[in-house]
Order: sequence, then structure tokens, then C-alpha cells
Amino acid sequence: MSSPALPAARPLTGRQVLLIFVAFFGIIAAVNVVLVTVALRTWSGLDEASPYHAGQVYNAEIRLARAQAARGWQLAEEVTREGAGVAVTVRLSDRDAAPLSGLTLQARFERPTDKRQDVALALTETGSGTYSGRTEALSPGQWNLVVDVADATGRVFRRHSRVVLN
Repeated sequence: MSSPALPAARPLTGRQVLLIFVAFFGIIAAVNVVLVTVALRTWSGLDEASPYHAGQVYNAEIRLARAQAARGWQLAEEVTREGAGVAVTVRLSDRDAAPLSGLTLQARFERPTDKRQDVALALTETGSGTYSGRTEALSPGQWNLVVDVADATGRVFRRHSRVVLN
């Protein structure tokens, strides 16, 4: 019994090699375009909107931090979940534990991983040295609570603290 004849192998032409080469690198380029597009849409990669400007104001921030330490002010914050929102209460006192009144306080919840989720709220004085505010919706997870205290001359105190919301 004779075995069936195998078809003759077709020779690999230069045109086929070119098409394989173009297809291979075309797929790699297409995948790279998709990955770059997804990366740019999800996070800019910048921690600061203008790193150059942040570097320029660095010395001013150091002076503000030294002046803040010399004041000896104390700030105690309380963060409580209220439904989907969050209430913030801040007690501000001087180095002798006397309440500080008549100041302007601003608070910000900053998401450590995504600045686009940051939420700002004004704190109003509800008692001597006690300031309160509320935000309507804040998702669970880790947040940085930044409280800025200002008087007529500008910002005089800043406090950063990590908050975990359930």
C-alpha cells in the first residue's frame, strides 16, 4: 500500500516575511498605545500640579512651619461618619490650653492615591475655640485630613493627619 503524497512545502517569500514582521511590530505598537492611553486617563502621575512652583515656595513653607512650632498651638480633631457624609469637629487652643477664637479654618480630605477625589469644607466656629463642618459624601478608605488656620495676615497653622473612614 502506498502512502499518500505530502503536499509540497511552499517556499517562504520575502513578501511573507515582511508581512509577518509588520504584523508583529504592529501588534506591539497597538498594545503600547492602549496601555499609554489607559495610564494617562487614570492618573496623571503628578503629585503636584506644578512641581517647579512647589520647589520655589519650599523656603516659605519652612518659615511657616517654624513660626507654627514657636506658637505652640494645639489642635485636636474629631471625625465621625454621618450616613454617607462626614462631620469634622476641631478644637484649637494655645500653648496654655486657652481656646483660640475668631480664626478662619478650612479643612480638606485628600485621597493619598488620587487628588481628583479631594473634598474641601469650611469649618465654622460653634463655640469658644471649637470649629465644625460637614461634607455630604465621602467614600470609605484612607484619607489625609488637612486643617488650615488663618488670621488676618494669612495662614498661621496647618495640621496633617491620616484618617480611615469605614
